[in-house]
Amino acid sequence: MAVADLPDNKGERTAEAHPPSHGPSSPDQVVAALIKGVRAGRYVPGQRLIEADLTRELRVSRGPVREALKRLAAEGLVSLIPHRGAYIRALTRAEVHDMLLVQEALAGLGARLAAAVINEADHRAEFENAYGRLQTFRQRDDAIAFIEERSRFYATMIRIGGNAELRRMMPALHIHLLRMQFHAHLTPKDRERQFEEYDALVAAILAGEQNDAEKLMRQHIRRTRLAIERLPDEAFAAEP
Repeated sequence: MAVADLPDNKGERTAEAHPPSHGPSSPDQVVAALIKGVRAGRYVPGQRLIEADLTRELRVSRGPVREALKRLAAEGLVSLIPHRGAYIRALTRAEVHDMLLVQEALAGLGARLAAAVINEADHRAEFENAYGRLQTFRQRDDAIAFIEERSRFYATMIRIGGNAELRRMMPALHIHLLRMQFHAHLTPKDRERQFEEYDALVAAILAGEQNDAEKLMRQHIRRTRLAIERLPDEAFAAEP
């Protein structure tokens, strides 16, 4: 089944986050460490965050940890469940549907804007370099690194387009969680199909074909959404 480059949750794992290197303990430092841990794959959707473990690993008191978890819950990265504790957020079927509908529109616009200015400044070389780095994962089995490189590829495309509001609106971290939650369903055949779609998208952007670039990007996100929606209920968090 075709699914976007998405790392599975194999139960609770002890985090290996790095403690703040200097300065007083603060919720900001804990927030930064947890976000870094999500991006590095140390924390995965559905994983429980145990306060005692975090205080020990991050070398902070419980106060900053609790404040950080509240902040991340407000941003949708963490779920705080009464009498059960804090968990890295796992997405429901409805949340995935809504998120990818928005992503389709925003990423499509991003591809159009990048195509419009691809021959300005050093945009072409920057974009080709970004895709070259992503291409190294075509046959390479390193899920976490692939997801992070793919995020950088998208970020490069959006930055080239030059629309500051679009950069602000793209739900990068939430999409990162989505990819992690569903990556286990990606097969080698799915990976090759993805790269065939990327090849066509990149060619359209480099050719400055704005309409084609937007169309191909939207098709890619739509196929991802439809593939995920075919997965069984067990792949999703329970609806509230």
